[in-house]
Amino acid sequence: MASAGAAPRATSSAPKDVAAKALSASASVGCPACDLDRFQGDGTVPRLAGMGRDYLAKTTADFRTRARGNNPGMSDLMLATSPDDLAALVDYLAGL
Repeated sequence: MASAGAAPRATSSAPKDVAAKALSASASVGCPACDLDRFQGDGTVPRLAGMGRDYLAKTTADFRTRARGNNPGMSDLMLATSPDDLAALVDYLAGL
């Protein structure tokens, strides 16, 4: 049960095992620190929740290969995260 005042956890259409893997990966690299707990973004941080699966997969791949160079820290995080965990994150985020 959520503590008083805490935002409810976002619900994804991703299967429960995929969602669990995605949330574990997210926590291990610290995604909520920037993208917030529901991946809604804020100000200059883009919303990831509900973005298209193809867009998320391409963006993730572009950060991993450094083809997208506007945020070197994101490239480092994508490289530190296994491809399986990134695939789970993509599916989870697309399903929000």
